[in-house]
Amino acid sequence: MSCVEHACGRRLAAAAAALLGVAATPAIAQSDADAQDDAKPPVALEADTADVDTATGVSVYRGNAVMTRGEMRITGERIEVYTHDEGELDHVLVEGAPATFRDHPQRQERPVHAEAQRMTYYAQGPERARFEGDARLWQGEDKTTAELIKVDLEARTMQARGSEEERARTVIHPGRQEAD
Repeated sequence: MSCVEHACGRRLAAAAAALLGVAATPAIAQSDADAQDDAKPPVALEADTADVDTATGVSVYRGNAVMTRGEMRITGERIEVYTHDEGELDHVLVEGAPATFRDHPQRQERPVHAEAQRMTYYAQGPERARFEGDARLWQGEDKTTAELIKVDLEARTMQARGSEEERARTVIHPGRQEAD
Protein backbone atom coordinates (compact mmCIF):
# COMPACT_ATOMS: atom_id res chain seq x y z
CA MET A 1 0.00 0.00 0.00
CA SER A 2 1.24 3.44 -0.81
CA CYS A 3 2.16 6.26 1.49
CA VAL A 4 -0.66 8.41 0.04
CA GLU A 5 -3.19 5.83 1.14
CA HIS A 6 -1.96 5.68 4.77
CA ALA A 7 -1.36 9.41 5.46
CA CYS A 8 2.33 8.85 6.24
CA GLY A 9 3.02 12.36 7.40
CA ARG A 10 1.59 15.79 7.86
CA ARG A 11 3.32 17.20 4.80
CA LEU A 12 1.98 14.52 2.46
CA ALA A 13 -1.47 14.72 4.05
CA ALA A 14 -1.47 18.50 3.65
CA ALA A 15 -0.38 18.16 0.02
CA ALA A 16 -3.09 15.62 -0.74
CA ALA A 17 -5.69 17.76 1.01
CA ALA A 18 -4.61 20.78 -1.01
CA LEU A 19 -4.99 18.83 -4.24
CA LEU A 20 -8.36 17.47 -3.11
CA GLY A 21 -9.57 20.93 -2.29
CA VAL A 22 -8.80 21.84 -5.85
CA ALA A 23 -9.62 18.55 -7.54
CA ALA A 24 -12.96 17.67 -5.96
CA THR A 25 -14.69 19.22 -8.88
CA PRO A 26 -17.97 18.04 -10.35
CA ALA A 27 -19.71 17.65 -6.99
CA ILE A 28 -18.67 21.08 -5.82
CA ALA A 29 -19.48 22.69 -9.13
CA GLN A 30 -22.79 20.83 -9.36
CA SER A 31 -23.82 21.59 -5.77
CA ASP A 32 -23.06 25.29 -6.38
CA ALA A 33 -25.14 25.16 -9.54
CA ASP A 34 -27.92 23.23 -7.79
CA ALA A 35 -28.12 25.88 -5.09
CA GLN A 36 -28.71 28.46 -7.83
CA ASP A 37 -30.89 26.33 -10.08
CA ASP A 38 -32.41 22.89 -9.44
CA ALA A 39 -32.09 21.91 -13.12
CA LYS A 40 -29.00 19.83 -13.88
CA PRO A 41 -27.28 20.43 -17.21
CA PRO A 42 -28.19 17.90 -19.90
CA VAL A 43 -25.86 15.05 -20.80
CA ALA A 44 -24.71 15.18 -24.44
CA LEU A 45 -23.05 12.20 -26.12
CA GLU A 46 -21.49 11.69 -29.54
CA ALA A 47 -19.40 8.96 -31.17
CA ASP A 48 -18.83 7.14 -34.45
CA THR A 49 -21.47 4.56 -33.40
CA ALA A 50 -24.15 4.49 -30.70
CA ASP A 51 -26.14 1.50 -29.41
CA VAL A 52 -28.96 2.56 -27.09
CA ASP A 53 -31.15 0.13 -25.14
CA THR A 54 -33.86 2.09 -23.35
CA ALA A 55 -35.29 -1.10 -21.78
CA THR A 56 -32.05 -1.78 -19.84
CA GLY A 57 -30.91 1.84 -19.53
CA VAL A 58 -27.52 1.01 -21.06
CA SER A 59 -26.01 2.89 -24.00
CA VAL A 60 -22.66 2.11 -25.63
CA TYR A 61 -20.80 4.73 -27.68
CA ARG A 62 -17.76 3.63 -29.73
CA GLY A 63 -15.12 5.48 -31.70
CA ASN A 64 -13.95 8.92 -30.52
CA ALA A 65 -16.73 9.00 -27.94
CA VAL A 66 -17.40 12.28 -26.11
CA MET A 67 -19.73 12.98 -23.18
CA THR A 68 -20.38 16.48 -21.88
CA ARG A 69 -22.47 17.78 -18.99
CA GLY A 70 -22.12 21.45 -18.27
CA GLU A 71 -18.38 22.18 -17.97
CA MET A 72 -17.51 18.47 -17.59
CA ARG A 73 -16.08 16.66 -20.63
CA ILE A 74 -15.24 12.93 -20.76
CA THR A 75 -13.64 11.26 -23.80
CA GLY A 76 -12.61 7.74 -24.72
CA GLU A 77 -12.67 5.14 -27.44
CA ARG A 78 -15.66 3.49 -25.73
CA ILE A 79 -18.17 4.97 -23.28
CA GLU A 80 -20.89 2.91 -21.58
CA VAL A 81 -23.66 5.00 -20.01
CA TYR A 82 -25.98 3.57 -17.35
CA THR A 83 -29.21 5.37 -16.48
CA HIS A 84 -32.09 4.85 -14.04
CA ASP A 85 -35.67 4.13 -15.16
CA GLU A 86 -36.36 7.88 -15.22
CA GLY A 87 -33.42 8.40 -17.57
CA GLU A 88 -31.25 10.01 -14.87
CA LEU A 89 -27.51 9.36 -15.20
CA ASP A 90 -26.20 6.71 -12.78
CA HIS A 91 -22.64 5.95 -13.89
CA VAL A 92 -20.33 5.94 -16.89
CA LEU A 93 -17.55 3.48 -17.80
CA VAL A 94 -14.87 4.81 -20.15
CA GLU A 95 -12.02 3.03 -21.93
CA GLY A 96 -9.46 4.84 -24.01
CA ALA A 97 -5.87 5.41 -24.87
CA PRO A 98 -6.26 7.32 -22.62
CA ALA A 99 -9.74 8.02 -21.30
CA THR A 100 -9.84 11.72 -20.37
CA PHE A 101 -11.76 13.91 -17.94
CA ARG A 102 -11.89 17.71 -17.80
CA ASP A 103 -14.01 19.99 -15.62
CA HIS A 104 -13.81 23.65 -14.68
CA PRO A 105 -15.41 24.09 -11.27
CA GLN A 106 -17.13 27.29 -10.30
CA ARG A 107 -15.03 29.63 -8.14
CA GLN A 108 -11.78 28.09 -9.40
CA GLU A 109 -9.49 29.72 -11.92
CA ARG A 110 -8.05 26.53 -13.38
CA PRO A 111 -9.72 23.44 -14.86
CA VAL A 112 -9.14 19.98 -13.42
CA HIS A 113 -7.87 17.25 -15.75
CA ALA A 114 -7.50 13.48 -15.42
CA GLU A 115 -6.54 10.65 -17.71
CA ALA A 116 -6.17 6.90 -17.38
CA GLN A 117 -6.65 3.75 -19.41
CA ARG A 118 -10.05 3.22 -17.73
CA MET A 119 -12.32 5.55 -15.86
CA THR A 120 -15.59 5.19 -13.98
CA TYR A 121 -17.65 8.24 -13.08
CA TYR A 122 -20.53 7.76 -10.63
CA ALA A 123 -23.12 10.54 -10.78
CA GLN A 124 -25.23 9.06 -7.96
CA GLY A 125 -24.60 8.63 -4.22
CA PRO A 126 -21.96 9.44 -3.46
CA GLU A 127 -20.62 11.22 -6.53
CA ARG A 128 -17.16 9.83 -7.22
CA ALA A 129 -14.61 8.95 -9.90
CA ARG A 130 -12.14 6.10 -10.32
CA PHE A 131 -9.13 6.32 -12.68
CA GLU A 132 -7.25 3.06 -13.39
CA GLY A 133 -4.09 2.30 -15.38
CA ASP A 134 -1.40 4.99 -15.62
CA ALA A 135 -3.72 7.46 -13.90
CA ARG A 136 -2.96 11.18 -13.70
CA LEU A 137 -5.00 13.89 -11.97
CA TRP A 138 -3.85 17.51 -12.27
CA GLN A 139 -4.80 21.15 -12.00
CA GLY A 140 -2.19 23.59 -13.22
CA GLU A 141 1.15 22.27 -11.96
CA ASP A 142 -0.37 20.34 -9.01
CA LYS A 143 -0.71 16.65 -9.81
CA THR A 144 -1.14 13.10 -8.57
CA THR A 145 0.05 10.06 -10.54
CA ALA A 146 -0.63 6.42 -9.63
CA GLU A 147 -1.82 3.13 -11.01
CA LEU A 148 -5.21 3.81 -9.36
CA ILE A 149 -6.74 7.09 -8.18
CA LYS A 150 -10.13 7.15 -6.44
CA VAL A 151 -11.82 10.46 -5.66
CA ASP A 152 -14.97 10.81 -3.54
CA LEU A 153 -16.29 14.15 -4.73
CA GLU A 154 -18.83 14.55 -1.95
CA ALA A 155 -16.52 13.64 0.95
CA ARG A 156 -13.58 15.43 -0.76
CA THR A 157 -11.23 12.49 -0.24
CA MET A 158 -8.72 10.78 -2.50
CA GLN A 159 -6.89 7.47 -2.47
CA ALA A 160 -3.94 6.81 -4.77
CA ARG A 161 -2.30 3.40 -5.11
CA GLY A 162 0.95 2.72 -6.86
CA SER A 163 1.94 -0.41 -8.74
CA GLU A 164 4.87 -2.78 -8.25
CA GLU A 165 6.87 -0.67 -10.71
CA GLU A 166 5.91 2.83 -9.59
CA ARG A 167 4.72 4.40 -6.35
CA ALA A 168 1.82 6.84 -6.02
CA ARG A 169 3.07 10.41 -6.22
CA THR A 170 1.51 13.81 -5.40
CA VAL A 171 3.20 17.14 -6.17
CA ILE A 172 1.71 20.40 -4.85
CA HIS A 173 2.98 23.88 -5.68
CA PRO A 174 1.72 26.06 -2.80
CA GLY A 175 0.66 29.55 -3.76
CA ARG A 176 0.72 28.97 -7.53
CA GLN A 177 -2.73 29.82 -8.84
CA GLU A 178 -2.12 31.40 -12.26
CA ALA A 179 -0.84 28.53 -14.45
CA ASP A 180 -3.10 26.00 -16.15
